[in-house]
Amino acid sequence: MIAVSTIMSRRLVAILSDCDLTVAVDTFLAAGVRHLVVVDPDRTVRGLLSVDQVLAALGLPGWPGRVGDQVLLEPPRVSPDDDLHHAAEVMLDALVDAVVVADGTGKVVGLLTWADLVTHVAGRHLAGDGAT
Repeated sequence: MIAVSTIMSRRLVAILSDCDLTVAVDTFLAAGVRHLVVVDPDRTVRGLLSVDQVLAALGLPGWPGRVGDQVLLEPPRVSPDDDLHHAAEVMLDALVDAVVVADGTGKVVGLLTWADLVTHVAGRHLAGDGAT
C-alpha cells in the first residue's frame, strides 16, 4: 500500500469564497497553481476551485461572480493514510482532477491531483513540492 501522504502536494494556496473570480485569476497567475483551496470567512474549508472552473465561468452571465459560486457543495476528500488506489477511485467516481486531503480532525493537510498520480506512476519527482 502506498499512502496518499507520500505523494500529495503540501503547498496549498487558499482564497476566500466571497472574493470575485477576477481575484482567483490573479491568484492562479501569481501562485502558478491549478487549484485553490476555497475557505469561508470563518476559515472553514468549502472546497476546491480549479483553473478549468474559472475558464468555464468566463462566458457565463454575471461574470465575474463569486469564487464560492463555482465550488462543489460536497467536495470529495481523502485521508493522508488512504491508499493511492482508493484516492484514485474517489477522483474517478467524482469526475474530478484533484481532492482535498484532510486529517482525522478535518484539517486540510494537502491536495492530491492527477499530476501527482501520473508523476508517481511514471516514477518521477517534480522539482520542489509538486504543487499543482
